Amino acid sequence: MTNLYVPRQNQGRPPDDDLPWVGYIRVSTWKEELISPELQESAIRQWAARTGRRLAEPMVVDLDATGRNFRRKIMRCIERVEQREARGIAVWRYSRFGRNRTGTAANLARLEAVGGELESATEHVDVTTALGELQREMIFAFGNYESNRAGEAWREAHAFRIKNQLPATGRPRFGYVWHPRRVPDATMPGGWRLQEERYTLHPDFASIVEEMYDRKLATPTPQGFTQIAHWLNEEVGIPSMTGGVWYTSNISRYLDSGFAAGLLRVHDRECRCGYGKNAELGKCTADRMLSLPGAQPKIIDPDRWEEYKEHRERTKKTPPRARVAAYTLSGIGRHGRCRAHLSHASYSTDKKEQVKGYWLVCGLRKGAGKSACGGINVKREQVEDAVRDWIKDEFAEEVDALPPGERKAAPTEDPDAALMRERGRLTADVKRVDAAMDRLVMDNAMDPQKYPADSFARVRDQLATDRAKLIARLDALGKAEATPPKEQYKALMVGLLAEWKSFHPIERNAMLRQVVRRVVCHDIRGDDGTLLSVRTEVHPVWKPDPWEIPTICLGPFQARPDWSPADLRARPADVISLR
Repeated sequence: MTNLYVPRQNQGRPPDDDLPWVGYIRVSTWKEELISPELQESAIRQWAARTGRRLAEPMVVDLDATGRNFRRKIMRCIERVEQREARGIAVWRYSRFGRNRTGTAANLARLEAVGGELESATEHVDVTTALGELQREMIFAFGNYESNRAGEAWREAHAFRIKNQLPATGRPRFGYVWHPRRVPDATMPGGWRLQEERYTLHPDFASIVEEMYDRKLATPTPQGFTQIAHWLNEEVGIPSMTGGVWYTSNISRYLDSGFAAGLLRVHDRECRCGYGKNAELGKCTADRMLSLPGAQPKIIDPDRWEEYKEHRERTKKTPPRARVAAYTLSGIGRHGRCRAHLSHASYSTDKKEQVKGYWLVCGLRKGAGKSACGGINVKREQVEDAVRDWIKDEFAEEVDALPPGERKAAPTEDPDAALMRERGRLTADVKRVDAAMDRLVMDNAMDPQKYPADSFARVRDQLATDRAKLIARLDALGKAEATPPKEQYKALMVGLLAEWKSFHPIERNAMLRQVVRRVVCHDIRGDDGTLLSVRTEVHPVWKPDPWEIPTICLGPFQARPDWSPADLRARPADVISLR
């Protein structure tokens, strides 16, 4: 006899059969899928008792978790199977594993690649056969379909709310009292009473929102989001809308939304970046977020909102360590050779004492080494004195002409800056009206039956009227100069010069930032590379930026392919500028 027959009960069991199964429970965010965790756990335990499987304790529970992505605890369950800590994963239904077609296929393949299995407690499918595998694929396909169908329904609901000047998601907002569409009422049939959804100003918290903006725009030293969070949590003692503490993230998100300015921040539906569909994207990569008018009352006026947006743009361009200036030239100094930021460095005396901020050094050399830049090393006081001398030279006549009492006068409101701010706001409004009109015309062209004829004409005429009013207001403003005149900074610089020594560095820095684009230090070296001297150059805001790369008109002959940005700056006569 060549083949030895061994009874089945005497054959050794595969080592993985002794491993437990991970029970996974997921409760979705969609109301029609709020299947209780207790029901899912009971079904999984019954399946385990019926099939003789052993479950790992405790079960893994994901509450309020969507199946459209895999940023869930299910990934840890898959890792346990890969590490041979579990035999497989048991779920109430296959839809609990996931409702994303790509993610489900990828993670299921990852699970089965190591010999793991996925079992459903209520859907009896034998995936070891071709028919059973097809059945499971169809179940996953229907789950993906249901997810997409629900997503379309939510998008339609969001579009309807935006059209009625309401936030896409109705929920309480800080500084406002939310009056929802349905409110409990025992006297009404069904126990609910319908009303018009709206937001009204909170009697206590609306002023807190206004002060949050005031603190962020405080002069000469604006407060950061961290300082505002400490103020809200420790001094005011007001919790966030979720009942927790305030963080820099939820403060910046709320202030940037513009809800307090009467706006609704929505993503352009025509953008194809994937924001809102791809869970990995935290923001629109194409920067196509729209600010639409909302029905909620304003806490801050439009001018304050425009000022806040300008402040945020300036802050993003400023290095983090220079946002709260410790020295007069923090965030302003540049190295003329590599155009990198100038950093402040300490100096060690003979007594081993550290003098902070004694030197100004090249930040590129400091961070990347001598191969990136030859570097520069100049005394901070020397450069500050050069800037002070430049102010004297630029405003010498004004300093001599003004009496001493006027030299300390505070700077007046800048009318040109206000004019440019108003022009920018109106221009943005014109663009929004043009975009709305384009979308309306496009929708009507694609589907002429979508809008009634009278409604389409009425909305079109209203948009045209709004655009004509905005254009008329733009024309009435007059044309503001691209570069502000030097005269408007006279009082500011005279006051700074008169009180240079009495001002703190942070105050001098705040005043210089309004006048100076940058302070450039050029290192003059000998033939052997020895540093001979340092020349300081100031780029004021009332003159064209010499570091701005000119816009090149390629024309019929195009530009030379070997031209680099440095060549364009070094040979401006060889190119045609459109400025």
